[in-house]
Amino acid sequence: MQRSENWTVSATVLPTEVWVMIFERLPSLQAICECGKVSREWRALASNDAVWSALLRHACVDIEAEAKFVQRQEADSPPPYIDQNTASCFSRNKRIYAAWHQRYRGFTESYTRMRRATLRLESWARANCEPLLQSLAPGLGWMERETMPVRELLGVTSDSSAMRDFIILYHLHDGQRRRQRYLPHGLFGSYECYGEFCSLSWLSSRMLQVISMGKVRLLIFAWCHTSRNYLGIVIDCPAAHTNHLLHHVIQMQPQSYRFVDRGRFGDFFTGYVDELASGAHAVHDGIVSMFPNRGPHANTSVSHGIRTTVSTMFCADETPRFRVYRYEITFELLNPTILGCSSAQLKSRKFLLHYHNNELSHTGGAGVVGQFPIISSDQPFYRYCSRLHDEETGMMVLAFEGLITMVPGSLDSPQGPEFTLSIPYTELPVPLEIV
Repeated sequence: MQRSENWTVSATVLPTEVWVMIFERLPSLQAICECGKVSREWRALASNDAVWSALLRHACVDIEAEAKFVQRQEADSPPPYIDQNTASCFSRNKRIYAAWHQRYRGFTESYTRMRRATLRLESWARANCEPLLQSLAPGLGWMERETMPVRELLGVTSDSSAMRDFIILYHLHDGQRRRQRYLPHGLFGSYECYGEFCSLSWLSSRMLQVISMGKVRLLIFAWCHTSRNYLGIVIDCPAAHTNHLLHHVIQMQPQSYRFVDRGRFGDFFTGYVDELASGAHAVHDGIVSMFPNRGPHANTSVSHGIRTTVSTMFCADETPRFRVYRYEITFELLNPTILGCSSAQLKSRKFLLHYHNNELSHTGGAGVVGQFPIISSDQPFYRYCSRLHDEETGMMVLAFEGLITMVPGSLDSPQGPEFTLSIPYTELPVPLEIV
């Protein structure tokens, strides 16, 4: 189709309601402003209140809170973006957006990203983990007369995008509330291993701390008081590591400089919320498992109506002599009909460890962690956590697999021949190291 030289766009071609629906789908402030330059008709459409309402929703702006802020500001003095000649062009939602954009200048992208993540976190917690939802503290407030600026309160001086994400997150929620030193339902997960219970809770602004590990300085924002496990943001590091480590979330093993990199803060937090929403972390009795049930260091197999899931993580809180890993194995009875009875009891285990030099090592024994658990229709879940580590000779373990021997019914009253469940080949999250 050839376009006439005198071709023009007219808003009369379609009903106004349709044009408004089209403008509501414009993705950004820049797009709306550019369209408003096309003609007088399009300028009127670009100023439509519904269009700015859609833009506010797209930016995840808390419209009610920002509207109250605008009312307070306009009561004190007319805002700088409105004068008598242009006041009629500023609809309610346009004024709210203009005030929000001015108020969060330099932080609008972080605001949208982190508020979208926190709304999703709240929605997930409301449906799956009410204690976690109740523990989330109100935000700090933002650059207002009655509150300290967030960056000043957090002691953050960097203007990187990662630290802007961090600042905005505390504006939305000031960590987790705690009535006692230990918080069992930490946002970033929990585990129990040989009687030690770790819960990684999100620290409030008054509990943030900076620690030094050699030439690396970390801002600790998640902490477990019993295990001393933590999550921290690198705020200072050797120049050679600045490009790939500064403002990343890491867990570092004291003295050894071995660490696990979780990525830049905003990517880490939004990715973690996505994991929660997708069911990648199991929740039992209001407690989120620290071990993801999917990903590069987790595996699942199904056999005899039983699902076996294995997940691993590096232990940053363990001895620096060698690399130590925790692994969690979960057994879930899915279908008693396929099993042929209503229960099964674990009898023994065999593991095959894979080392960096292609050597193999066998280990195993009766039961697991001193127990012979039974899974049944009434109690279909059993999970346990244990450790494995490099050999003292220097051999570095990279992966493991295994077999679990089960007895239908119970060891005292078997209801059929023994069978085995496969522990799938699972690679360990070998840490990086600062040298």
